[in-house]
Amino acid sequence: MKARTLSLAILILSLAGLVYGLGWLLHLRFSSGEAYAPRSTMRADPMGSKAFHDALVEYEGILVSRNFTPFDQLQSISSEVTLLMLGGDPWRLNNLANYEIVRDFVQAGGRLVVALDADEVAYEHLERDDDNVSEDADEAEDADEAEDDSEAEDADADEDVSFVRRFKDDHEFWAGLTMIHGVHEGGRAMRGEGADALLPDEVPWREGGVIASYDEAIWTPLYQIEEEVVAASRQFGEGAVILMTDDYLFSNEALLQHRFSGFLVWMLGEKREVIFEETHLGFSERVGIVNLIHRYGLAGFLVAFFLCALLVIWRGACPLLPAFTPRSGAERIELEHSSEEGLGDLLRRSIRYAEMPALAFAEWKKTFLKTEAQKNYYARETAEVEEALAQAACAPRHKQRPWETHLEIKKIMNRKKRRQL
Repeated sequence: MKARTLSLAILILSLAGLVYGLGWLLHLRFSSGEAYAPRSTMRADPMGSKAFHDALVEYEGILVSRNFTPFDQLQSISSEVTLLMLGGDPWRLNNLANYEIVRDFVQAGGRLVVALDADEVAYEHLERDDDNVSEDADEAEDADEAEDDSEAEDADADEDVSFVRRFKDDHEFWAGLTMIHGVHEGGRAMRGEGADALLPDEVPWREGGVIASYDEAIWTPLYQIEEEVVAASRQFGEGAVILMTDDYLFSNEALLQHRFSGFLVWMLGEKREVIFEETHLGFSERVGIVNLIHRYGLAGFLVAFFLCALLVIWRGACPLLPAFTPRSGAERIELEHSSEEGLGDLLRRSIRYAEMPALAFAEWKKTFLKTEAQKNYYARETAEVEEALAQAACAPRHKQRPWETHLEIKKIMNRKKRRQL
């Protein structure tokens, strides 16, 4: 018995340790941010944008939040909001314009900033601010650059890897735009001629897509490398739409290595509320049973209900009364008659057999002949039954047949279909 108890205790402790270890691993993964998509505001490594989000939270006068509700379930978005979509998929821009709530939000005065995820990352075009880089590291970077250049030349010689993306005319956000992905060489992006003077003169830009063509009457180039436009903006109703082919400057790494505060402030505009869109990165919170339970604080009720259900199941499986102990053969009492036979014996001892038809008819009259109308309806049949009972009572005792009397009474009363005997 002791060995079995010890084995059970060891098994329970092992399972508890396993559950704790798995929980700790999940905690480490989520705390490091590796479980989230790049450019998510919940990711703390260089690939995320948590630093930008937290910095805005600490700034007084700006209300910062994350959006986990899909656009098809949102009720409305305030026009006093800057909506940031970082790490967006260039191939889903058409879907974004299909949401009426987004179009109404921008048209009413909202500010929509879409920073796309570059197809290819070229960190060699981004100059680090750290001046204490060793010569060995420089030589290693030069060797890596030479190798990357040779691979790029081989790829260009094999095939053209660019993809042209043209937007439909009915998508008003992107009217007149044509984008090419995967061919931009990266480097230093210079501010466009028609861009706001508050923007920095130049910013680093990664390798990725370019805006190949645009309607000059609608779009204003913000940044370009030589003749290739990499960021543009436009007015849409009372609001503005800003499209960038790279989202690096919003990342945690950029805030450490290439911080351009003026660029970030200009992107936010004059709005006092900033919403970081997370649903396009795969993090959505759809309204379901679990969400409703959490929203209305029903977790405690469900736990109490679950405990009560367990108590009911436990009570059914293990009743509180002591277990029934069957009698031994010597103590067992054998019944001579069944309960039906006992009832029959009791009636026979209390009522004479010959009196049963009269008593049964009397009980029937008490039950069904309560009003004068019922008595009048059965007046003729009642008189005939009473006459039959009187004749049966006058007969000698050995000639009395109560069963035959009962059948005769039944025959008389069944003439009326309303109440059959």
